[in-house]
Amino acid sequence: VIAISVDDRAGAEMAVEELGLKYPVLYDSDFAVTRSWGIFDLLDDGVAAPATYLFDKAGKLIAYRVGEHIADRPAAGEVVTAFKAADAE
Repeated sequence: VIAISVDDRAGAEMAVEELGLKYPVLYDSDFAVTRSWGIFDLLDDGVAAPATYLFDKAGKLIAYRVGEHIADRPAAGEVVTAFKAADAE
């Protein structure tokens, strides 16, 4: 698991600390990554739309979901189901 935040480094580090995250949170404060993926300001709110991308061990994109509002994120079970479905192929 890797998260990408549009916060600056301090904001990304604060999120890791406050939420007790055990995975890296990268920061995209210049929006280069989120713009290149087409998800920056997608919802006309000046930030990246919530998006989840799942890759297999070889780096192939196996599933993705872009949220329709700021709280639209997949449940953990949905992510596990997507990985299991990809593994079964």
